[in-house]
Amino acid sequence: MRYITVKDTEWTYPDRLDYASAGDRLTLHSARGSYAAGQILFADVPAHAAVSIHVSGSVSDFELEKYELVPVMVESNPGMNPGNSTEHTPVRKAPYRLYDCAKPLGETLSPEGGTAGLYLAFAVPEDAAPGNYDGLVTITVGDEKAEIPVSLTVYKAVVPADGSLKVINGFWRNFEQYHGVANGTPEADELESKYLKMLRRARQNMMYVGGVRGITRPDENDVGEYTFDFSPLEAIVKRYIAHGMKYFNMSSIGRRKSWKESTILVGDNYPAMSYEAFRFLSAYLPAFQAFLEEKGWVDRFYIGVSDEPNDANATEFRALCGLVRRFAPKLRLLDALSFVPVFGALDVWVPLNSEYERHRKEFESMRIDGSEIWMYVCCGPRGEGYINRFMDYPLLSTRYLFWGNYKYNLTGYLHWAANCYQPGQNPFEQNCPEHRNADAVTILPPGDTHIIYPGKGEPWMSMRLEAQRASAEDYELLCMIAEHDKAKADTICAMGFKAFNDVEYDVHKFEQARIALLKAASEI
Repeated sequence: MRYITVKDTEWTYPDRLDYASAGDRLTLHSARGSYAAGQILFADVPAHAAVSIHVSGSVSDFELEKYELVPVMVESNPGMNPGNSTEHTPVRKAPYRLYDCAKPLGETLSPEGGTAGLYLAFAVPEDAAPGNYDGLVTITVGDEKAEIPVSLTVYKAVVPADGSLKVINGFWRNFEQYHGVANGTPEADELESKYLKMLRRARQNMMYVGGVRGITRPDENDVGEYTFDFSPLEAIVKRYIAHGMKYFNMSSIGRRKSWKESTILVGDNYPAMSYEAFRFLSAYLPAFQAFLEEKGWVDRFYIGVSDEPNDANATEFRALCGLVRRFAPKLRLLDALSFVPVFGALDVWVPLNSEYERHRKEFESMRIDGSEIWMYVCCGPRGEGYINRFMDYPLLSTRYLFWGNYKYNLTGYLHWAANCYQPGQNPFEQNCPEHRNADAVTILPPGDTHIIYPGKGEPWMSMRLEAQRASAEDYELLCMIAEHDKAKADTICAMGFKAFNDVEYDVHKFEQARIALLKAASEI
C-alpha cells in the first residue's frame, strides 16, 4: 500500500503526495506533558475502506489519538494581490481543498480522489520516562497493510499543565444549530462541554462572557433606578471554571455606531457622552465591580470598553475609559486596537501583531505604569508576510504566533473566533464568508471564522488548533529556558522567529529549532 508520512508542521492536501517533509517513517520528538504527532497519507484508497490501527513496540506505552483528516474548501484568497503577496503567502492559489479538519477515526475511511489522510498523536504524560521509544504503527486499509516504523524521543522537559500565557478565542453558542440541538437542553450542554474540553486541550484558559440582565430602570421621567441580575453571568463563569478556564473577558461596555463616527453606544443605545449613558454607567459599573468582589473574581476578569477604537472615536473612547475608572476603579480595561491616539487609557493593550511590529517603541512605552501588552490577529494582518492563522498561509504561520509573544514579552493572545461561523456558512465548504461589523462589510480570509469544525455529534478540531496548542507549549518552554539563560532562549527563538513578518518556513530548519528548544529545556 502506497503511503507517505508528513510532519505536523506542513499542510497536506487530497490532490498532492509531494511534500518537503515526506518520508516513510514517523520520527517524533516531544517534551513530557505534550503530544508527538504526524500525518500519514495513503494513495489509491477505495471508498468506505475499512481501517484499523495497531501499535507495537515500546512506543505502544503511549496512548495514541487517531484522527482522519477531512478536506475542506479554500475557495479564494481575499485580500491578497501581487503587491502584498510573498514567497510563502498565500501558500497556494485558490480554489483548492485542504486537510485542516481532523475528526476522530471511525471504522472506515472517506478518501477524496483516492487519497485518505490520518493524523496520529501520541500523548506523552508528565511522568513518562525520558528516552527513546521505537515500534511500528500497523495500519490496515481494506485488504492492504502498511507497517510504518516509529521512533519517538521523549525529552526530560515538562510542559506545565497550567501555562502562563493567557489565550482567548471567541466561543459562540451558535454551534447548536449546526448539531441540530436546542439551546438549554442536556444535549446542548454536553456538546458545549466537548467544545470547552477541546479548547482547553489547546491550552485556552480565557473566555468571553456576558449575561447580565437588567431588572429595573428609570422611567420616562427619570424616576427610579437601574438594578441588575448577575446570576446568568455567575452560572456561565462557574461552568467555564469547572472546565479549567481561569480568566474572563467581560462583554464590552460600549460599541461603535459607525467606523466613520465618533459616537460610542452603551446600554440601550445611549451615546456614551449623554446624560442617559451617565445614569446607566453610574449604576451598572459599581454593581458589576461589587459582584466580582463578592465572588472573589476581580483578578480573573478583564473588561472591554469598545472594541478596536480608531481615529474617529479615539477621543470619546478615552473619555469613556475615564468614566469606567471613576465608577469601577478595580476593573482592568482591555481592548484590541491598532496604533490610535488612546494613550494611557487601558490596562491591557492588545495590538494587531503587525501594528505592534510597526509601532513597537510606542506600544512598549505603555508599560510605564505596569500595563500589559498582548497581541491579536483577526482578518488582518493580511499580506506583507505577517503571520496569521489563515488556511492559505503555511501551517507554520500559526505555529509561530506565540514565539512572537515570547520574543516581545506579550503575555496574552486574543482572537475573536473559535467557532464563529457566519450566517449560512458551511465551514467545510465555505471559508471566506461575508462579515458585517457595524457599517463595515468584508469578505473574510479563509479560516478567520473558526479553528473548530461542527462535526457529527461533536466538535472536530483543526490542524491550526493543534499548531496553536503546540505554539503555546513552545512559549512555555522558551520562558522556562529564559529564566535560567535568556540569551540561549533568544538564540533558539531567532532560529525560527525574528519578527512577526520574518519567520523561517523551511520545515526542516524549524524541526532543528524545535529540537534545540527541547534539549535546552531539558538541561534546566
